Amino acid sequence: MMSNFDELEVKDEEVRENIDITASGESILTKVGIAPAEVKFIKPSWKRTQYRAVINWLTKYKPLPDAPNLEKVRGYMEAFHHLCEVEDWERASILLSIRLNTPSNEELHTQLGTWGFYHEQVNLYSRILGKLSPSRDAIFFMSWARFTMFWETMPKRLSILSKV
Repeated sequence: MMSNFDELEVKDEEVRENIDITASGESILTKVGIAPAEVKFIKPSWKRTQYRAVINWLTKYKPLPDAPNLEKVRGYMEAFHHLCEVEDWERASILLSIRLNTPSNEELHTQLGTWGFYHEQVNLYSRILGKLSPSRDAIFFMSWARFTMFWETMPKRLSILSKV
């Protein structure tokens, strides 16, 4: 038999799991400066196809409410990759900097690390590093460097810990 406290705790956990951590696709398109009605005028057609994919990933992809966190941000990540394909680095960086509706309110690229998705984080950084203004590049470079330094020094740290 559950106490009232246990029931509240279970309901609170269910609510937290089902909160939408991403903003509406339309609001993200506005933030990155993509007007869906204007995409049909983009030339060449291969570029138009990439922008159409960005729009579709941001507006049509709907993960299940209980999906894992990585699936909840899959639309953002896929849109990022399509922007990189057309070398729209500025818009891609804006997408990485979107703050998620999480308790820590972190930007997408940082939140991936918080969740432990380091491989995905490094993949995103490797696509965009060196493609932005020095000040914007520095933000992603510092995050990338922190991550890579952590893993490069891991064997030494494990060796030290094993002696304790």
